[in-house]
Amino acid sequence: MSFLSLSPARKSAAPLFIYLFLLASIGTISIPTRALFLTEELGGSKFENGLSFALPALASIFILPWMGDRSDSLRDRRIIISINLLIIAASFMVISMAHTAWFFIMLTLIFTPAFATANSQFFAWAQEREKERFGDQATESGELRMGYIAGWVVAPVVGGLLLTWGLTYRNLFQLQTFAYIALAALIWAFARAKTIQPKQTGERFSWLRWRSMPQNLLYVALFVGLVLSGDIVRLANLALFIHKNISTAAIDVTIAFSATPLMEVPATALCIYLARRISKKHVLAIGVVAGLIHFGLSPFATSLGQVVILQALYAFVPASALGVGIAYAQACAPDRMGFATSFVFAGQSLAILLGGAIAAFGGLWLSIEMTYLVPIFTILLGGYFWSKLEKF
Repeated sequence: MSFLSLSPARKSAAPLFIYLFLLASIGTISIPTRALFLTEELGGSKFENGLSFALPALASIFILPWMGDRSDSLRDRRIIISINLLIIAASFMVISMAHTAWFFIMLTLIFTPAFATANSQFFAWAQEREKERFGDQATESGELRMGYIAGWVVAPVVGGLLLTWGLTYRNLFQLQTFAYIALAALIWAFARAKTIQPKQTGERFSWLRWRSMPQNLLYVALFVGLVLSGDIVRLANLALFIHKNISTAAIDVTIAFSATPLMEVPATALCIYLARRISKKHVLAIGVVAGLIHFGLSPFATSLGQVVILQALYAFVPASALGVGIAYAQACAPDRMGFATSFVFAGQSLAILLGGAIAAFGGLWLSIEMTYLVPIFTILLGGYFWSKLEKF
């Protein structure tokens, strides 16, 4: 069935696309200029910029699987989603009043795990809701994620324009605060997903028993974490790289940031199409190849056009690793949707941790250009775990 068909399943998924679009737009409107806010306005270093990604990611790795496992026993996941959105709203309001880099970093330890939890639980909740209604014809998580990607296309441009029109970095955080409050309320406008019966206590996940979890789920999480590890290196240093080597105009930074999510929409559609006709495992390999090319060539870019092309190529990394990786994980444990989905997002947090560490220590000892080369090695290691995945 075509993704673009007007089937009942696609019509049912349309409000979910819109919600994900809003969730991504609100969450990423300040992302392109976050490094500039930390380094220029708060006086932080490149090392502290990397830590602002790495430390909250470390917390998320341990929190997400635990929260995902507990969510499978709730009768409505929207409780977790709403609570975490309100936590994010409060965090951004406080961030808008921050005056030191370390205070900002401490706040990221609150809102980053909350943001990852809200995202993973929404995908689990939406997939259960659609499966209950349409069975095998339901819209998959990878397809739903296109709404999220579309928000990444629009938000950086909007954020750049708002700054051009006179708003400050702090004003953007204040806008995000009220928008997250609205999203926390809006989630309850959807029809309720199926009722979930509480699991037995003995089935609860514990990191002390991590070896007992499905091996494919562990491998795909490690694959996602390693292949996407360069993403934070890219996000943390792209604005700095452009300012140093190409242009100091804020709009050029937002153009470069927008190239990846803009290309990620058709890239995800292509990956989903291929996953249905060959296998999910083979499509995951696309991310390995695209990542190696991107980080191998990025340090040598000398014009905005070259940067934009490389950012567009990078779109195939998250398109395969997340667009198909979430569906792969959910297929590994279809009866534990929250746990399976959260484990992939924990893998994404591992990527943020690794990328943040690379960016932080690269900021101390390496140039921005040399830092871009480091993710090549983590991506190759991700290829090893890809080889251990079963073919789905």
